[in-house]
Amino acid sequence: MITASEILSRINDGVFLELVFKENPDWDAELGSRDSVEFFSAWNASYETITSSCPPEDGSIKEIRESAFKKVYQITKNPDLAGCVSDDLGLIAQAFKNKVDIDFINDLWKAYTQGSFPN
Repeated sequence: MITASEILSRINDGVFLELVFKENPDWDAELGSRDSVEFFSAWNASYETITSSCPPEDGSIKEIRESAFKKVYQITKNPDLAGCVSDDLGLIAQAFKNKVDIDFINDLWKAYTQGSFPN
């Protein structure tokens, strides 16, 4: 698993999120596809597992969330998308930091590292 500092370094490297968001698809439609029962349920179940079994977010997780939001907003000018990515990367970092292995969270990270927006 990757560390929180490595996630932050990737966010700030000028390449990682740019590869995911360089194109301009209909981000509202992309966000809407995450409202499917399957995706929504898996995300929420993962979130509940993390929040119930891990300590609250610390400064490093908050920094990841803030940096992700700012970077995605800078690229896309879409605050909803930026918030969604911030939530995703915060969840991923919290899971990895606490060594919680959840397939759905691993798949989220894999999508981002392969240059895709998970939906």
